Amino acid sequence: MIGKEALEQIDELLDELRKYSAKGAPIIVEGVLDKKALRELGVDGDVFRVSGSGQTALNFLERLPRHPQIVILTDFDRAGDELARFCAEHLQRLGIEPVVDLRQKLKMLLRKDIKDIQSLAKFIKKHVV
Repeated sequence: MIGKEALEQIDELLDELRKYSAKGAPIIVEGVLDKKALRELGVDGDVFRVSGSGQTALNFLERLPRHPQIVILTDFDRAGDELARFCAEHLQRLGIEPVVDLRQKLKMLLRKDIKDIQSLAKFIKKHVV
């Protein structure tokens, strides 16, 4: 069971994510259901999916619109960790600041409850009254 304080921290992190998005920072997720979950949580800006792009991860990153910052919000499992690390390294090489702290903080707060972004909207709706 997640505590009230943790739920408040999650809500603050989601607000921060919405602010990044509103300022034009694209968000990288893994799949279509991740993007759908962010839409349900009120994230209206550009969300790009690595999976299903028909490209290698490196080609995907190189073809992203240029922006000073890009938020990386991959799943909280081992594959998501590796993908986040790969994206961060390559975005830095492209001169783009990867924003990874939101993912890291959400992962710490949610690791016992959910493991992927697609479950985030359902989790929030269930626990926030």
